[in-house]
Amino acid sequence: MPQIDRRTFLAGSLKAGAAVGAAGLGGALLEACGGSSSSKGTSPTLSTLPKKQAEAIGVSTAKPKMGGSVTMATEAEEAGMDPTQAHFDATGVCYARAVFDPLTIVLSDGTVAPYLAESVTPNSTYTRWEITVRPNVVFHDGTPCDGQALLFCMREYLKSLLTNFAFTNYVNVKSPNTAVTQSGPRSIVVHMEQPWVPFDYWLAGYIGGQIAYMFSPKAWTKSETTFNTHPIGTGPFKVVDWVVGSHFSLTKNPHYWRKDARGNQLPYVDSFTFKPIPDPPTRYSALASGTVQLIHTDDDPSIIEISHNSSLWAVGDNELPVGEPDIDFAMVNCSDPVMKDIRLRQALAYATNQKQLNQVIGKGITTPTDGIFPAPSPYASNTHYPGFDLAKAKSLVASWMKDHGNKPPSITYTTTATTTSETDAAIVQSQWQAAGFQVKVGTVEQATLIDDALLGKYQVFAWRQFANVNPDLNYVFWATTSGPINFARNEDPKIQSALDRARQSTSPAVQKAAYQELDDRLAVDLPYIYMGRDVWYLAATKSLQNWNNPTSPGGKRGLSFLGGTTWPTELWLDS
Repeated sequence: MPQIDRRTFLAGSLKAGAAVGAAGLGGALLEACGGSSSSKGTSPTLSTLPKKQAEAIGVSTAKPKMGGSVTMATEAEEAGMDPTQAHFDATGVCYARAVFDPLTIVLSDGTVAPYLAESVTPNSTYTRWEITVRPNVVFHDGTPCDGQALLFCMREYLKSLLTNFAFTNYVNVKSPNTAVTQSGPRSIVVHMEQPWVPFDYWLAGYIGGQIAYMFSPKAWTKSETTFNTHPIGTGPFKVVDWVVGSHFSLTKNPHYWRKDARGNQLPYVDSFTFKPIPDPPTRYSALASGTVQLIHTDDDPSIIEISHNSSLWAVGDNELPVGEPDIDFAMVNCSDPVMKDIRLRQALAYATNQKQLNQVIGKGITTPTDGIFPAPSPYASNTHYPGFDLAKAKSLVASWMKDHGNKPPSITYTTTATTTSETDAAIVQSQWQAAGFQVKVGTVEQATLIDDALLGKYQVFAWRQFANVNPDLNYVFWATTSGPINFARNEDPKIQSALDRARQSTSPAVQKAAYQELDDRLAVDLPYIYMGRDVWYLAATKSLQNWNNPTSPGGKRGLSFLGGTTWPTELWLDS
């Protein structure tokens, strides 16, 4: 089954479909995947490591060795690296952290600290945020990253039709010159129209938060087209060349502003290369053979292979539960003439046997969920989501049929035209047909799929989404004011109210109650038919050290791995 997410939707460059059996059901990017090559028995237990032990994987306190070259295989390729126009998913965030620096960093305890910024400070009402960049920082082209550069970048984010959705309802995107002003030689102020308490999380550069990345105004103004393939930031690496679909090659930035606690200039390695390998078994084989030193994957058969390979070490984001995970689900178009009937959405939920899907397709790695905040999320609660009950599903379908000439509801479940996608979708098709639906598995070309999603011309899609460091970064995907960015077209004023209460409050109790209400409203509205909690793994060869240990400039440990994103700045080779 394909994995279709917000970035794929916006980017217009879907990758080949990944088996749901490889990544749970639903999805983020379309990633190619053959069948499982594992023949080593049942899946290991993946959540048994004590948290402290899991956090020690990929961490080194030894004196780092300088030099060498590292290659990371990624699940996808990027369409471009201009952050005002690009669509960073997990791969894009990894690319961006090599070339740019986010203004803030999320620490391992989930709090936010300055990174490229020296300080990020709100006023008492959280309606005015001042951002001050560190002194003497230069872009790769030698131009200063100062207050004037910050002003330019933030105003361009407000002007961009892609990135200005991040400011929905809270910053006046129609007046960028007054919404963002320069307050000092190294400082700007972002003026809010309403309190925006977790705004600093948006500056950490996770999915949806690419407004965090500062870029060279000189290079960007000279040629946006060139900049898109040869980005210039302040990051630890500079672009050497980019052959799309083959490699994104980088070399050490000799003027990088960061040093480690020992006074060593970062980064440690001389060069870093990203190599897109969409096919998960091929990506795993490249790691196992030593062709690459690092991969990310949410392909369940590959995770099983990794777990049985003693020459590798790995950590999963189920073992480091900070932030919110990706959820696999079938996304329903609530404005569709058929699917707008709540009885049919309820019937789909009751007809979906998550336990079976997670065992047969998810290989026992993915786990069932009744909401977007599965435990141990601080927002976890018992929602009113309908559990598997085939009799209730049949009853709801029968009720609908009585009102529609006793004809069964006919729906199309859309996937991409790959053998594995169609095979996996057939399992979901069989479950829904058992409830009385007529289900067609639709396959379309990539460009058509994106256009149909944008225009709401679909009934049910396979999807994966919502991994992030703070739920607020998913605001625009749930907000009723977001237009086509609210992919499911779910219009619920109670959800909008909950989102705004959470965003505007400093009280953890208020935030928790608001997000729990949001989760429960999703379980009532049913724009998402849950398939399970997705699991990502980061795996490396034993020669690679410190690949799971980013730090803030102040020396505090950062959040290393969530939803397939990682950092290249402080890793090093032992041989």
